[in-house]
Amino acid sequence: MLWNQIGSLVGSLALAIPFVQDCNQEPGPTVDPDTLPVGEQPCCEASDEPACDEPEVVECVCDRDAYCCETEWDSTCVGEAIEFCDARCA
Repeated sequence: MLWNQIGSLVGSLALAIPFVQDCNQEPGPTVDPDTLPVGEQPCCEASDEPACDEPEVVECVCDRDAYCCETEWDSTCVGEAIEFCDARCA
């Protein structure tokens, strides 16, 4: 009986492993870099306008989170700019 439970557990884990591996992949591009907007506000300031004034940061953030280039550059976008895209904030 114990072997049946172990076999069932191993089978369940084998089915789950591909899904776990998929979660570890980097997100793919969501915005075309050739059509990215460039905003007027600094990348370290939230705004109700999309994008910020540093094209490299915009590309990096919007590749992770299209909302930042399509809708608004909110506090989440600022955090992503700092954490993932080397935005320099004073």
